[in-house]
Amino acid sequence: MIRNIILDYGGVLIDLDYDAPVRTMEQLQVPRFGEVFSQQQQHPLFDALDRGQLTEKEFRDQLRQLLHVHLTDDQIDEAWNSMILQIRPEKIELLRQLYAEDYRLYLLSNTNFIHLKYLTKYLLRVYGRTSLEEFFDKVYYSCMLGLRKPEPAIFQRVIQENALRPQETLFVDDHPAHVQAAAGLGLIAVHYDPTTDLGDLIRQQIAKQAALHPPETASE
Repeated sequence: MIRNIILDYGGVLIDLDYDAPVRTMEQLQVPRFGEVFSQQQQHPLFDALDRGQLTEKEFRDQLRQLLHVHLTDDQIDEAWNSMILQIRPEKIELLRQLYAEDYRLYLLSNTNFIHLKYLTKYLLRVYGRTSLEEFFDKVYYSCMLGLRKPEPAIFQRVIQENALRPQETLFVDDHPAHVQAAAGLGLIAVHYDPTTDLGDLIRQQIAKQAALHPPETASE
């Protein structure tokens, strides 16, 4: 049965528009941004940012060099953060419910300090809180680990540090490559379509695993 749930942040809890940075850059007369960043693939510069291998300043400076532009720091941050749309109230309520039901919850996200700073301000403005960490047993951000999905080591870190049994652990992500990597380590890994209901997906998986592995009954 499922006892642990590992959730992705962007694309699962956070509504994202991966094309928004491309459109915003086009408005800034930078037509080549789509060549270096998309949901499917990205330039190693963005991977390095996600791993915390670059400071915010280094990222901005190297992006300017890569694109041959003279954008300000604020223009770059605004374009980069434009992919973040919202965190819907029903998803926060879902976290409350799962936490109250004693599921062990973990957040595992490929993210960076530019996005995290933006999310802190967003959560404070909209929900009067600075993070969602109170609903999780532990949070894992790639920029603080030096690792990122779909590298097996980042999943192994979560499993080992928390003594998780993969066969009792549900992993939900919006990126197929991340789901495949997690499944390869024995996690119950499912792909989330952002147009569907996250709560329904999780409840269906809980019910499915309960049906596959009913509790043993004591013999009379």
